[in-house]
Amino acid sequence: MTEIKREKWYIRWYNYNKYQIPVIFTVIGTLIFTLFLDFRTGGVDFKSHISAINVLTNRVVGFYLFAIYMIALVQLANSMSFAKKRSPIGLFMFTILNAVQILLVYLYVNVFHTEVLIRTDNFVIPSFGYFSMNVMMTGAIFYFIATIFAWFYVDWKYIKIED
Repeated sequence: MTEIKREKWYIRWYNYNKYQIPVIFTVIGTLIFTLFLDFRTGGVDFKSHISAINVLTNRVVGFYLFAIYMIALVQLANSMSFAKKRSPIGLFMFTILNAVQILLVYLYVNVFHTEVLIRTDNFVIPSFGYFSMNVMMTGAIFYFIATIFAWFYVDWKYIKIED
């Protein structure tokens, strides 16, 4: 009697979905970036990014937050396009935008720490400020992981075929 050996579920999943892994990490990173907006409803008053930047004197941080959100949305579409084609040009665009995103997150976090150093009124970063910084750094980590996987799965022999 012959026994049929089946692959383990995670090996089958990986072999079938390996080109989607950058998309998965980008979707998770985008959700992390965009889900934690401030809101007030009923008895719930959730403070995060907007409340955190409103206590700062540096107003360029608002641009950083806006740019982080916009790049997150562009990267969502860009990662899906990359997973479909896996072209080197798509990889470079994906990598450049993720590098810009990580730089913006660094600048965003740096503004908070700079405010502590330069303000004379004994400014302390509030708890929602730390939460906002942690959310941004977590999203950036997921984008970094997505970039690494994209470099593994690029098709260096990609040739564009006209439809």
